[in-house]
Amino acid sequence: MRKSDVHESLATLYLRLNGYFTTGLILHSPEWGQARTEIDCLAIRHCHHSQADRAIGTAEFLAADEEANDLILCEVKSEPTQLRFNKPIRNDPAALCAMLRWAGLFGEERIESIAGRLLPLLQDGVSAEAARHGVREGDFRVRALLCCPPIAKPTNDRWCLTGDEILAYARQCFRPDERRASCSTRYNFQQWGFPFAPIVRLLKEFPELPTLESLYQELRAT
Repeated sequence: MRKSDVHESLATLYLRLNGYFTTGLILHSPEWGQARTEIDCLAIRHCHHSQADRAIGTAEFLAADEEANDLILCEVKSEPTQLRFNKPIRNDPAALCAMLRWAGLFGEERIESIAGRLLPLLQDGVSAEAARHGVREGDFRVRALLCCPPIAKPTNDRWCLTGDEILAYARQCFRPDERRASCSTRYNFQQWGFPFAPIVRLLKEFPELPTLESLYQELRAT
């Protein structure tokens, strides 16, 4: 496993633990042999999501709006110095339109308008508050999230999902201080499937909160 694979898996696991359906997405190009761009993780959380038996709420970092269905375009970076959205998705409204069509949440008559309002939130210099708020359209909210697990501490100038946030939230989910009466945290971890199973096993078995470096070592990530 490569370190970049670990980073994408951690970002996707975090969103899944917070109630999001997740997938990657390739946006096709008319140019033979090329793709327009790739979205590392496209995630949607429906407003009636509930998993009360886990006895843990949605992470504060995500600023969930319980009255809105939430679509998140997540870009995962392995280098803190490259904390920006890829150029095709940042500069090409057609790519955003293709993503919105694939998600299937909006009629064609609204897609260009939503893409136009979302595009500024993908640019360098956008505030964390604006990115967290995203674009609201009826009962839906569309947001763009940067993720860089090698960044440990929160950044105040960007809405960025960091390694510390991911690992701390996963720890609350997988290793509660007290046994939950309604939710066993011990079971066959292989049920998570690849690539999550080895990461979940480590997060559950580490006696202390793991670091990203300790995950690399245990997973032999290069």
